[in-house]
Amino acid sequence: MSDHLDKPDFKEIAGQLSCPSGDKGIKTAEMMAVNNGHMIALTIAALDPKSNDVVLEIGPGNGSHVVSLLAATKHLLYYGVDISTLMVQEAIKFNSEAVSSGRADFSLSDGMQLNFAAGFFTKVFTVNTLYFWKDPKAYATEIRRVLRPGGLFSLTFAPREFMEKLPFTQYDFHLYSREEAEELLITSGFEIEEVHFHKEMVRSNAAGMEVERDIIIINAVKSAD
Repeated sequence: MSDHLDKPDFKEIAGQLSCPSGDKGIKTAEMMAVNNGHMIALTIAALDPKSNDVVLEIGPGNGSHVVSLLAATKHLLYYGVDISTLMVQEAIKFNSEAVSSGRADFSLSDGMQLNFAAGFFTKVFTVNTLYFWKDPKAYATEIRRVLRPGGLFSLTFAPREFMEKLPFTQYDFHLYSREEAEELLITSGFEIEEVHFHKEMVRSNAAGMEVERDIIIINAVKSAD
């Protein structure tokens, strides 16, 4: 009886990872900030933000990593969009000073359209959101639209070979191989610049045990039309 009661609700875990909400959403965001911290740091390194860059992050969660990003790069302007109202609220709390000074902005997104002018950003990045894109090609095309010509998009995810071993990914996750992710970007008008591969040990969201995670970071460029 107790084993049944203690069994993780993998569908609920998947839902919280996709769009955190409520008290469990705050805990999920804190857990993601820890588990994804290294992936985010590797992605920012691959993005190589410079002074005066205008950067968009898709799915920043609670945004606890943004403080160090802004501290490391003077005059960088940061925008974050998330499909979770709770995460937007939490990110604003974590970055209240940067928001007040105009260096950071967090807003709600529908996961399909980006409410920014064409060519608004010099760089865009996202970590572990690819699995949840409702219309992948349309969204990748939308990301390309808001980038300036020559702008860089860093797409970071764990490949199918790793993700399919996790029990919660059977619920509303769309998994990708490296080749499939590259094909998505190419057919959406990007040029692949380079691909970074990493491995790390991370605590499983479901079992609470250490697992080795593969990380893929694809740097893609918007060529001039």
